[in-house]
Amino acid sequence: MAFLRSPVGVVLGAFLVTLLVGLIGVRAVGSSLSGLMGLGRRVSHVATSSAPAPLVPDASGFDATRIIDDEVFYDSGAMTREEIAAFLTRVNSGCQPGSDGTECLATATFSMQEREATTFCPGGIKAASGLSAADVVWEVSQACDINPQVLLVLIHKEQGLLTASGRTLSARDYEAAAGYACPDHGTCDPQWAGFFPQLYGAASQFQRYRISPETYDVVAQRPTRIAYSPDTQCGSGEVTVANQATAGLYNYTPFQPNEAAGSGGDQCTSWGNWNFYGYFKALFGSPTSG
Repeated sequence: MAFLRSPVGVVLGAFLVTLLVGLIGVRAVGSSLSGLMGLGRRVSHVATSSAPAPLVPDASGFDATRIIDDEVFYDSGAMTREEIAAFLTRVNSGCQPGSDGTECLATATFSMQEREATTFCPGGIKAASGLSAADVVWEVSQACDINPQVLLVLIHKEQGLLTASGRTLSARDYEAAAGYACPDHGTCDPQWAGFFPQLYGAASQFQRYRISPETYDVVAQRPTRIAYSPDTQCGSGEVTVANQATAGLYNYTPFQPNEAAGSGGDQCTSWGNWNFYGYFKALFGSPTSG
């Protein structure tokens, strides 16, 4: 899973053309490191006439012990199919196809392969083709009892898909959309490649964490040392996670942001769970109550 990405930075350059001086905004590029289940992902980019407006995470109020409430995370009825479609149309507005011809998220079509009902995704999935991203997000959320907002934030946290456009959009963004089955410093498992397999795999994995919590490293209400970075020299800190949904996020992306995250970060800052909270709050309101 991709988990490290610093907040967007913008480089401005001045060009002297004849007697006129103009400023041209250059696409923001965040520094990234690979994660436990995937590689780096784009966060956002500068808004232009041919790109969606950038999404800026609002991490105010971030609490490492309680990133999102269970009642929010597992609320599969948080959005209707139509609301998801309208949301994607809005945030993806201005998107241009990738340089490799990859379609924008709001207009791309996908297929779903049949999945029988399981303990983790009791709704099952019927095979279908020609589906929009909204269709896939909604179907997976209903089958696996996961808030569709969680899936939307996840694909942006991992690959920047909500606003990826032009040179920041490629076929790989869909192949590894949720960072599922993409090991650190390794190749993603091809059987999980694609927009639907990625979302289904991630959603079912979050339910595995919920149903069999004791088989994973981070368990709610149990003190656990969680690293700040894959670099062991960056150290770790003890966290007693308050609830299952937050434990699931740490099992999926097993790093916590360090103290420097609040002031722009440093070489030991992990952004994955910080950005999950920040994007969720910016897009849908606080993921925690009180």
